[in-house]
Amino acid sequence: MVDSEEPALVDIDSERSEMGLPPASGDAPLTERVLDEIQEKTLVMAGIRAKVSAGCEGGQVTPKAGHKTLCTVIYQGVKLTWDVWVADVTGSGIVQLTRYNIYPPDSGVLLAKAVYGRFWDEHHKTAQELRCDRIPPLKTVTLGDDTGYECQYLDADDGSPRWVREKVFLETVGPVFGEIE
Repeated sequence: MVDSEEPALVDIDSERSEMGLPPASGDAPLTERVLDEIQEKTLVMAGIRAKVSAGCEGGQVTPKAGHKTLCTVIYQGVKLTWDVWVADVTGSGIVQLTRYNIYPPDSGVLLAKAVYGRFWDEHHKTAQELRCDRIPPLKTVTLGDDTGYECQYLDADDGSPRWVREKVFLETVGPVFGEIE
């Protein structure tokens, strides 16, 4: 039974301070900016604030066009590796601009509290009796794939109540739901 909100939820609209992260420094070195960004992205994906740490192979992101660096965030003991691709480097010295892309890990952390909290946020105003499968507190799952878990709610809007079943997925934006036809 999902019967209350989850106050610790973080999402793409959360401020860094709400995530427990220090303010981002726009003029920080490349590696520091990347580490800030992947820590934030990891917290958004997990959906629940937690202490995170991060580092890159070789200790830094190599500012060379076409170069890939693997950077890892540790969230509650789980290592999540992000691919950082440097697309372009212009200028030199103090006025060097580096454009990069960050690609998510193949898997992420699915947290029961985040699933229950998001499901509550999405349906508590319009539905009755929200419930989800029993989900482990933390489980590593493949991003974008069906997690094997379901949630359901009683939709009574049309006069004749019906149970609506939704599959649980994990995306880079956190837990998402897809109605089962």
